[in-house]
Amino acid sequence: MHIQPILGANNNKLSYQLQRSLSVFETWGFGVTSHIGWITVAPVLCTALGANAILLCLPGVIVGILLNLQVQCLGKHWTDMSGGTPNYAARLLKNYSGLGRYVAIGYFVGWASVPVVYAIALTDLIKANLEPFGIACPEMALKIGFTCIVFVVAFSGTRALAILHLFLVVPAIASILAFCLQGLWWLTLSNTSSSFFHAMETRESTSLQFVDWAKWYFIATWNIYSCETTSSFVAESQCPKDTLQFLTVASWLMPLIFLGCTWVLAQPATATGQGNTYLSLLAVSQAFWGQSASILVTLLMAFSSLLASASAVCILPRILYQLSLDGRMSPVFAVVSKRGVLAPALVFTFLCSVLNLVWGDLTRIVMITNTGYLASITSFHLGLWLCRGRPEVRWAWLSLLFFIVEVVVLVVGGLAWSWQDFLIGLFLPIIILIVDAAIRHIQFAPFHPRWWIERCNTQPIGLFQDFIAIQVIVLVLLTCTATIISWWFSARVNSSTGEIKADLLIVLLATVAFVAVAIACWTTLPQIASIAEARQLAESRFITALDTVPDTVLVLDKNGAITQANPSAENLLGMSINQLTGHYLSEFLSDLDALPTYWQSTSEHSLQNFPNQIVETTVSQRTNHQNQEYIVFLRDISERKLSEETLRHSEATLRQQATELEQTLQELKSAQSQLIQSEKMSSLGQLVAGVAHEINNPVNFIYGNLIHLDNYTQDLLALVQLYQQEYPKSTPNILNFIAHIDLDFLQEDVPKSLNSMKVGAQRIREIVLTLRNFSRLDEADMKPVDIHEGLESTLLILKSFLRKKSEQTEIEVIKEYGNLPQVECYAGQLNQVFMNILTNAIDALHQQESEWLKQKREKHPSRITIQTKIEHNSHVAILIKDNGPGMSPEVKARLFDPFFTTKPVGKGTGLGLSICYQIVVEKHGGRLECISQLGQGTEFLIEIPIKQ
Repeated sequence: MHIQPILGANNNKLSYQLQRSLSVFETWGFGVTSHIGWITVAPVLCTALGANAILLCLPGVIVGILLNLQVQCLGKHWTDMSGGTPNYAARLLKNYSGLGRYVAIGYFVGWASVPVVYAIALTDLIKANLEPFGIACPEMALKIGFTCIVFVVAFSGTRALAILHLFLVVPAIASILAFCLQGLWWLTLSNTSSSFFHAMETRESTSLQFVDWAKWYFIATWNIYSCETTSSFVAESQCPKDTLQFLTVASWLMPLIFLGCTWVLAQPATATGQGNTYLSLLAVSQAFWGQSASILVTLLMAFSSLLASASAVCILPRILYQLSLDGRMSPVFAVVSKRGVLAPALVFTFLCSVLNLVWGDLTRIVMITNTGYLASITSFHLGLWLCRGRPEVRWAWLSLLFFIVEVVVLVVGGLAWSWQDFLIGLFLPIIILIVDAAIRHIQFAPFHPRWWIERCNTQPIGLFQDFIAIQVIVLVLLTCTATIISWWFSARVNSSTGEIKADLLIVLLATVAFVAVAIACWTTLPQIASIAEARQLAESRFITALDTVPDTVLVLDKNGAITQANPSAENLLGMSINQLTGHYLSEFLSDLDALPTYWQSTSEHSLQNFPNQIVETTVSQRTNHQNQEYIVFLRDISERKLSEETLRHSEATLRQQATELEQTLQELKSAQSQLIQSEKMSSLGQLVAGVAHEINNPVNFIYGNLIHLDNYTQDLLALVQLYQQEYPKSTPNILNFIAHIDLDFLQEDVPKSLNSMKVGAQRIREIVLTLRNFSRLDEADMKPVDIHEGLESTLLILKSFLRKKSEQTEIEVIKEYGNLPQVECYAGQLNQVFMNILTNAIDALHQQESEWLKQKREKHPSRITIQTKIEHNSHVAILIKDNGPGMSPEVKARLFDPFFTTKPVGKGTGLGLSICYQIVVEKHGGRLECISQLGQGTEFLIEIPIKQ
């Protein structure tokens, strides 16, 4: 039994508390004890009252049924309360604390006499069976023995006693139902006793006086009101709802058993028993059970006695336990061992039960103890009426009526028996409460919880540690004892009938069953319980470890099917533990063989449903005697793998960044050089633009005045001619001066000179315009321009390099211009591209001619071909081709790299084509390609979009 530490009332620390360890059937068994026990009370009532006993039972059954149903409602409200009815009554009377404690202890006193009462009944039964043999019955020894035996079993734990109780209650309830049903059927078919009224006539019954009714109703309540005992175990039931539901079944059984049994026993044959319960039952049952009557009656009496004692021993400690938890009794009674034994409460109950033997007479014991019990039930009905507004209370006004009637019965019936015993019965609960107060305040170790807790937690040592030896000793003792007893009885009863032997056998079997369980409870069962506890503790620790570890732990069978899993498996595999059972591990992991025999001890796999999730699998083999199992540990290493991948990616990124950093450094150097080159080109452009601007003004002035001068000169020459015509005879001085200046020559040469000056000025103007078009400082933004105009400006600037020189032939420029629209571009930058490519072509052609000259080879005409055309209706293509030496693939591969040049030192920076590439590709979104083979010339393709 797994029990947890708790705190009791007033913060009293307890060792454990009772847990829900009893099955529904075990709690049901305790609910029919009073039904079965009626078989020992009814004969006494019927002997005293005859058929009038039915009139006594009828109201008792009605009240008992309503009491059962009311207790059922309270049990549903207080499902964690042990002890049942008396503790419910104490709760109902919580505003009257003293009365509540008295009520609960009164109930306790009533049940405390049960083991002694039924021990006396068993002793009388054995005595009746031994008398024919002439064997003297050791009455006091048997009474004490039967009282003690159930307590011995109870000290091993409620579970053992509950199972034994259930084992005996089945044949007992079957027997009493058979007695009632067969007896009623016999009464129905019998010609002489066919009715209740006939039974009253044949028993010569007189009218029932109220005092007699109250007197015997006082006794009958001891059984009729006690059918609610199932409620005592609600707090320990594994299913409280089903346990409480049995109270309804118990209520329906009450009319059949209490009224039916009384009706059967009310027949005249009961009188022949002369007050002996056994003989009365035997006399009646022989009519319908025949020769089996003796055995069945003995079984009923023996089993009912043992069952009632066992129920009392289970119920009474729970009353004290719950009162202690609620702070109404000493804290020592709330101590529970780890096996669920209420040891202090059991000891106190045992002492109270044994002390009942002091009263001696059975009737007196019942009368004294039942006074407290009936007072408890009476106060319970009072408590129901006082709490009539609460939802768990039913039939409050009926409870008030029952309270009034029961008060009358208590007083009238109690005084009718004995006023001394009545007063003793009333004061007995008060005496117990005084004893409890003394236990609270006396500084005696066993009166306080700590003493019991220390002994409950102490491990058994010494004799009982050798489990095999204990089994052998117990087996030898049981065998020898059974042999000796059977030999002795055989010698004493060999002359008796088989019927009496069978009767005694029933008593012996029931007694031996309790004795055997009692011996086992103190020998083998503790060892078995210790083994079970050790195993449970080990399993608990193992399960706790499995529940707390973050890794998934699976137990597989030999085929790889999952049989067990820890909670972590649910998160990893995406299924509940119940759903995982029966699935194969290979269903969840990729690349895993179906059979575990082929698995590696450690491996890595991805999950089928989550491929990105990686688990590390560790397989540990465990072999049992019955089968082979594998324990598999699955550890999610996705984060570790991700970290490793991230680390690798980081390393690669760092390497790439280092490469990019180096490349950036090179690009930075290139950009710096390009910036310097651009600044140079910009400065050159500014210089060219400035020169062009400065030249442009005087040239325009000269060109503009030349036009006027030409007109003036023409006018003057016309005037001279007019003078010569009008005045042919001039003075000698004029004629001499005309001859001196050669007027005819001037008239012919001056127009020619002016015209030549005009042509030169026009040429200067064109050159200035070309310089301005090439620099285009006033056109920094992208705008539509004429590509051909840019090409012509560039060629004009490079014209001096194209002419024939001393050792170089003239370079022929072939223009194959297409019909191009204006193109959106940076005109100045694009002219720079044309300038670089054409300059490189001129240099290559000059170098080729120098090589031919050195090698004295025949020269071929050098030419540059410029072709323009439209591509794909969206781009223009400019092809600049020379028939120079070409270039090797190695040179071609590095052609656009910054600082790469094939020119001699001091004649090139290696940035020209790199800048051209940036201008065409990056700034214009175009394409710049070089097509060249060694010895086959070089061709550059410039392709840019018409519209940006």
